[in-house]
Amino acid sequence: MKKLTYHNVCTRDCPASCRLLTEVQGGRVVDVKGDPLDTFTRGYICAKGYSYPERIYSPDRILYPLKQRKKGSGNWERISWEQALDEIANKFITISEGYSNLLPVCLDRYLGNLGILNLNVAAFFLSMAPITLMVGSPCVSAGTDGMTLNYGFCKKPVPEDMLNSKLIIIWGGNSAWTLPQQMHYIYEARKNGAKIVVIDPILTATAARSDIYVNIRPGTDGLLALGMAKILMEENFLDHEFMSGYTHGWDKYKDYLTTIDLEQISTQTNVPSAEIHKLACLYGNTKPATIWIGLGLQRSPSGGQNVRAIDSLAALTGNIGKQGGNVHHISYEVFMNAGELARLQLPWGLASMPEDLKNSFRTIATGRFAELNNLTPPIELLWIAGRNPVAQDQDSDTVKNTLKNIPMVVVADQFLTSSAQYADYFLPVSSSFEHEDAVISYWHYGVGLNEKAIEPLGESKSDFEIMKCLAKAIKKIQPGFTDFPIESDPRQCLHQELEPILKQQEISSIDKLRRQGARIQLSAVPWQDYSFPTPSGKYEFYSLKAMEHGLEPLPIPAQVTAKPASYPFRLMVVRNYATLNSQFYNLPNIRGLESNSTLIIHPETAAQKSLEHGDKVKVYNQLGEIEMHISVSLCLPHNIVVAYMGIPDNHGEVINTLFGLSETDLGEVVSGCKGLTFNDCFVNLVRME
Repeated sequence: MKKLTYHNVCTRDCPASCRLLTEVQGGRVVDVKGDPLDTFTRGYICAKGYSYPERIYSPDRILYPLKQRKKGSGNWERISWEQALDEIANKFITISEGYSNLLPVCLDRYLGNLGILNLNVAAFFLSMAPITLMVGSPCVSAGTDGMTLNYGFCKKPVPEDMLNSKLIIIWGGNSAWTLPQQMHYIYEARKNGAKIVVIDPILTATAARSDIYVNIRPGTDGLLALGMAKILMEENFLDHEFMSGYTHGWDKYKDYLTTIDLEQISTQTNVPSAEIHKLACLYGNTKPATIWIGLGLQRSPSGGQNVRAIDSLAALTGNIGKQGGNVHHISYEVFMNAGELARLQLPWGLASMPEDLKNSFRTIATGRFAELNNLTPPIELLWIAGRNPVAQDQDSDTVKNTLKNIPMVVVADQFLTSSAQYADYFLPVSSSFEHEDAVISYWHYGVGLNEKAIEPLGESKSDFEIMKCLAKAIKKIQPGFTDFPIESDPRQCLHQELEPILKQQEISSIDKLRRQGARIQLSAVPWQDYSFPTPSGKYEFYSLKAMEHGLEPLPIPAQVTAKPASYPFRLMVVRNYATLNSQFYNLPNIRGLESNSTLIIHPETAAQKSLEHGDKVKVYNQLGEIEMHISVSLCLPHNIVVAYMGIPDNHGEVINTLFGLSETDLGEVVSGCKGLTFNDCFVNLVRME
């Protein structure tokens, strides 16, 4: 039987947004591989990409609507789409009639699917304003604010601009695991003479490939940046022309830097003073130099100010606006170049809404499920899409209890996740291989059209189709209740969203994006005009917008949390190369790569606790306990233990059981809420027989 090849794009929340070649035989996906014509990936994809056929045809995938008779009971029964949608539609109308508004309806949506059409979930709920929205980002709220307070907006160079760098500092990121395609440019830059520096509390796969590795105490990244800034100032590595003409508040920042005690910085960061001096001089002496700010350093109480302090290094040395310089983080420009629907990605909730519409919503910060229990009017219906809050958010026991208390919880997903266990209705979502869509990368600006390669399995539907069907069900009961376009065609919607990009690229049809893709034409090197959308029009060491919001205007991080005596080990959760948060670990082949739910500890810790590799331990603190097998490694300090994000313990409990609700310093300015700290948790452990 002949094999057919289709062009797809990975829709996971990953900067790579890999273009894929999908082989279909007899209506079944038989192979997925990278597209060698993808200019960013060059055909290289990760373990998750290769596992897609297993994910599509997993026996655990749910292909029909389900209704649970009691939350958490596992007592599911298959129902028809008609029944599910009618009962949910009636709930919407009952809420509206009882409260004269839809504030008791709450949407919790995030980026489990980056497809543009998936954003119709948000569009549907926004069409019925006012409702309650969970807003913000558990990952990048703090860093987004940090970048915005300094620069006015989040921009980054194109990935290949690293080829022009003579020094690349990867700060708080493990790109060899989380964005391996970028390593090509890093290695090429090294061949051209660049040095690679990695700053991280853990000797990661990326750190192992660096020229210089700086082992830093978790959460003290901003303090290290302050120490470097002081040395840059004292050694006169400053770009005085840029500083005098295009920055605001240098005098105040300079005064603050004079108060910095480098020995104290060394003690706080665990980085020797001589090493700090050497790193600062290397950065000051090497032009151009670029810094890649990872997500990890945002997950501390000073996550936002950490980013601001690191940004300041580029400003001090005049590396802003220079080829091979700048800071690589995330670009939001890409979404400004597409249609209104795509702008709902900015940054994940509130930023793109008009003020009058924004103010009509009742908003709850993402992850703050305890607050949903105490609202007036109360939450009567919660819709979860592209999210698994039980496994992703802090204080997972509270998340579970909140889900139990809400009268109707709807989860749209492909698998019965730990959150779906507490739903009343489960709606099966088709995979990205079963419907057409498009993806825009927030890293390399690429735009790719995702073909429909196979028919949807079972009765699964795309998020777009689910919202259209729900709107029809509501209108059937009460015409005029929602103006969501129930006759909208997916292809027309995609064309409308991509039309600005098509015009820019002089592409006549979105069909041409199937094979070749496109890249949104943004400046390869941002800030070359030194025009910054800040209140002063300059790069701001001293942020006027921060002052408006009652925040510290200078990039001054808070002191690091001291570990409690009863819980001597800092628990850090990191991304695994083969999973994405809680996704993919349910697949046998992926799970086989990590034979046990693993806690990584230092040999000294193992000796202290009389443990050997493979032993089972109870990991506990004041919030709860989980059971894991240990792996002994020299790649981390003795006072840190590491687990992989989203991977359950031996009994299916999530690591988030041990994380209390704790916020970062920034996040409210742009995203509407502060970020969540995942690197400020302390535990103890004991061997289990």
